[in-house]
Amino acid sequence: MLRSVTLPFVGDVQRGRFVNRENRFTAHIKLDDGGQTVACHCINPGRMEAFVEAGAVVWARRVPAAEREKRKTEWTWELIERDGVVCSTNTQRPNALMAAVLEAGVLAGFRGATAVVAEKTIPGENEKTKSRCDFFCVDDDGFDHWIEVKNCHSSYPDEPLLRSYGYFPDSVSERAARHCRELAKLAAKPNTRCTVVIVASRADATKGIRPSDYHDPGFAAAARAARDAGVAFRGLRATNSPTGGTTVENEIAVDLGPPPPEALGAMHRAWKRASAITGWDRTFGADAPKRVANGPFAHNKKRDGCFDAAAPEANASGHFRAPETFSTHFADSDATTPPKKKRPRRKAPTTPKS
Repeated sequence: MLRSVTLPFVGDVQRGRFVNRENRFTAHIKLDDGGQTVACHCINPGRMEAFVEAGAVVWARRVPAAEREKRKTEWTWELIERDGVVCSTNTQRPNALMAAVLEAGVLAGFRGATAVVAEKTIPGENEKTKSRCDFFCVDDDGFDHWIEVKNCHSSYPDEPLLRSYGYFPDSVSERAARHCRELAKLAAKPNTRCTVVIVASRADATKGIRPSDYHDPGFAAAARAARDAGVAFRGLRATNSPTGGTTVENEIAVDLGPPPPEALGAMHRAWKRASAITGWDRTFGADAPKRVANGPFAHNKKRDGCFDAAAPEANASGHFRAPETFSTHFADSDATTPPKKKRPRRKAPTTPKS
């Protein structure tokens, strides 16, 4: 990169303490100023491994009044202090960062980008589906360039084999794997480039980013196949400050090599340590409240280094299934199976006029 790029926060950012994650999209935070507990939008549908520790220092942003009309909450959970690092909890932030990087023209390979369009529709995996790519632009040599952006927030400083790398994703994401497959098909077209940009939203990912074969071997395989098909993978490292915003500091490597068994074992140990501060509290059902989305992954059962007979199987969540039974929670709304047509209501017979 030629220089760093900073994206400030829009709205008042306040420090507080994490209380709980009530469901996938709502977190409660007790603000330091006045001690009020507020409901915050959690813009992260995944497990948020090790990020939901009660009492953790966090920051929430009060959304400006003009943006509140279509929202259920006035606040958005933006940051958390974890492992001595201020990390982003907003998975939409990397897209805004990439837009700023494209506008600034500071990243090699994108400096001549023109006709930038966000959320451009691309063909799906079959003729009946379609998807959206985060960005489309035209390079200075006239090539079409499709760019998909991913957020990486997981790091494991307590494990020497994993330290200083960011890992993506922290749960099964068929959507991310599907995007890799779609870009692989696009990359085969003439005068076309495709790039996956993974933003490490924490400063300690200094060595690079890796796909997490432990959390989602389906995505890892799709990423490697996409690379072989000509899709480029780029990594960016971002730092966060409640007052200074988010800054893209530099480009880092993306290592798509398969992990050795001992690395999977290290990640399994880290998962076990973090299971109590992962997931969310389900607020419906006879057993509510119950912590879910923090149990073992079905695809790791009896997998070398990834299986522990003493693991809390009872807490496994159906939201995150084995690759062959992916959840539709992470599919685009326009790419899911259309709903069945409702049977027309039978009309009551009318009495003929005399």
